[in-house]
Amino acid sequence: MKITVLVDNNESKGWHSEHGLALLLEHLDGYLLFDTGAGKATPFNLIKAGFRPELLKMIVLSHGHYDHTGGLSDALLRAGKTEIFCGVDITKTRFSLHPGMPVKNLTMPESSIAALRSLPSNQVHWIKTFSALNANIFVTGAIARHSFEDCGGPFFLDREGTRSDLIDDEIALLTRSGILIQGCCHAGIINTVEHCKHNRPEINIRIIIGGLHLLHASKDRLKKTAEYLNSMNLEKLILLHCTGAEAADYLKKHLLCDVVIGRTGDVYEQ
Repeated sequence: MKITVLVDNNESKGWHSEHGLALLLEHLDGYLLFDTGAGKATPFNLIKAGFRPELLKMIVLSHGHYDHTGGLSDALLRAGKTEIFCGVDITKTRFSLHPGMPVKNLTMPESSIAALRSLPSNQVHWIKTFSALNANIFVTGAIARHSFEDCGGPFFLDREGTRSDLIDDEIALLTRSGILIQGCCHAGIINTVEHCKHNRPEINIRIIIGGLHLLHASKDRLKKTAEYLNSMNLEKLILLHCTGAEAADYLKKHLLCDVVIGRTGDVYEQ
């Protein structure tokens, strides 16, 4: 499998970057697009990556925040008949309320919602539980939360901050070869790995790629996260998007495996 970081916060020469995430997976059955970025960088980078729209078979949307769903309408315009896999609450209205900062609307853009709703019902798959996309790729469905990990920030379903949003419909992707792909990992990486182990105990997770949303994590959380990841015998951790610079630096110093700070345009072949 070839994985191209199509959109990430970190810039790379010759590519367009933005606050967002999108990964292009090339496998035997064609392309799978995991998230679509915030939208502005996606069209250019698809061309840059040599994207062949007729090969796009599936789009997996990890959760409904704008920086993961903004490029959906453009991707669908370029592709033929593509199946979409996402959580049932992906179009919910959502906000972040960070102290001392304006309220930020995180909701999936209207253009993406309209594109999603325009598709025939048999092209959209609402994922609730751990499911197989094909013989080698799985989506987690909603991830059970048993650890100390929170969702990574002050997220709410209203502007006033009275209704907490746990983003508990977020999904991740797991390959039979042991690659775990994250959007923002709002459920926490420990919960996510344990969920995968429960549903597919025969798969040894050896590579994790994506955002871990540790930007606001305490030292205690980082310590426990590092200890857990070290217990897994990981080969590689590729950090993207929302992990946070301090958290990434901490993990680089404390993990036994290879830790990579990814950026737009990076290519990994596994």
